[in-house]
Amino acid sequence: MDITKENFYEELDNIAKNIKDSCFISFDAEFSAILTRESFKYSLFDTNEERYNKYKTQISTMKMMQVGLTMFQYDRELDAYLATGYTFHLCPQLIGRINQSLIFQASTLKFLCKHNFDFNKFIYEGLPYLSKSDEALLNRYRIENNLFDYVSESLEFDEEKQINQCSSEVSKWLSSSVEDTMYLDIDNAICRYLLHLELRQRYPGILTTDSLGNSKKILIYRDKNVEGAKNAPIAILEDNLIAYLLGFLHVIKLLETHKKPIVGHNMFLDMLFLHNQFIGPLPDSYTMFKKNINSVFPTIFDTKYISHAMSKKLTFSESWKSNALQDLYEFFAERKCKKLEYGINIVRLTTPFDVKQSYHEAGWDAYCSGYCFIRLGHWAACENRGKPHVIGPREKLAALAPYCNKVNVIRGGVSYMVASLLGSFGSIDIKPCGKRAALVATGAQFMVDKILKTYENNRDYRISKYSVYKHSVACRFAIWSGSIVTGGLALYLIHKKFKSILL
Repeated sequence: MDITKENFYEELDNIAKNIKDSCFISFDAEFSAILTRESFKYSLFDTNEERYNKYKTQISTMKMMQVGLTMFQYDRELDAYLATGYTFHLCPQLIGRINQSLIFQASTLKFLCKHNFDFNKFIYEGLPYLSKSDEALLNRYRIENNLFDYVSESLEFDEEKQINQCSSEVSKWLSSSVEDTMYLDIDNAICRYLLHLELRQRYPGILTTDSLGNSKKILIYRDKNVEGAKNAPIAILEDNLIAYLLGFLHVIKLLETHKKPIVGHNMFLDMLFLHNQFIGPLPDSYTMFKKNINSVFPTIFDTKYISHAMSKKLTFSESWKSNALQDLYEFFAERKCKKLEYGINIVRLTTPFDVKQSYHEAGWDAYCSGYCFIRLGHWAACENRGKPHVIGPREKLAALAPYCNKVNVIRGGVSYMVASLLGSFGSIDIKPCGKRAALVATGAQFMVDKILKTYENNRDYRISKYSVYKHSVACRFAIWSGSIVTGGLALYLIHKKFKSILL
């Protein structure tokens, strides 16, 4: 289901209920820009801290324009998962001095167009949002009784004109009508809040409140003697304004409240974007970033990382051709996994996606991530039991517990001379270790075997599996300092043409 500013508050209660009733929630997002190799140099040999420090300087002006959430509920009687999917279309907003900005890349626009991204919906119907730090700023101005002045700073000429026209209509109504009440339609939440205060200041005898059943209408009473007349307290008007401006942050708060496991695919960048956009600017400390994320999302599973780790239990012919989300989903959806021939759960969408649904739409990708998580969890749980069996969500989560809060870190770009020698074998990354040697990382064991076999008797190069004890002490720092990196296999390459003491 598509969620925009037009239907968000109508659907918020349903969204809250689906979050509360779910056993886990899957997540995906589409961005306005991505980190390219031209502007962003990284390596497999980066520690988590080093990679974080490179990311945080680049991400501040990049935004998630679409967020997909799928809530999976388990029906024990049917042994089935019922999936309810949402695609939230988000758009930055201007409030006082909070002037949210974003950048686009031509390559990203091309990619989004290829996958039918709806830019009109993003711009004209996009749901506003604030971060927690933005909310704290508004609440500070509210405590200081400066909220009116603050939000009115960003008022545009046509909005001021609308407020004045509405005030004139009220003046005419008071002088020429006998009706006890009057309604005004005001779509903009800031204008609605400011108009309440403007009318009360201009016409002290009237009473104003938001109309029941329609939050975009202002109900005006001629005076306090009108039956049912009431004046909404200023605190209520401020609550209503801030509640509207929070937008998608309401969903983040629901996720934080219910603490459901969050599932995604390749989630490291997603977590950085979530922090920057909905918690606050990324902190200088990587440790503080992890602490902040863990306080909001204490249980995270990354199907990219899980699938990489579990693929080691399969032979080459049994495994998926890649663990990109589309390939992984189709591998499980088309029943290609020999480990899942019996007893697998039904997974059904409560509201089907569009028949033309494509990958790289946040709602659909979130569903695919959740689907893969169910299949991976079933496989892991059956292995623990030693036989196929009916597996519920708790047992799946327990079976996947060793992978909890471990996320995939995107592999590095190759920028060294050795790439020309070994690049034909597949994706590799190189860390020079002095003038005569290099540490080489590959993405799969079969690549290691192939390289070792090819260069077994080579006269120019000596290549062997890396050993922290056998090779130079100076190279030991190149072992991942606790990093969880897809493609954690290494070779040690030494050029024989130089007399190396490491030999």
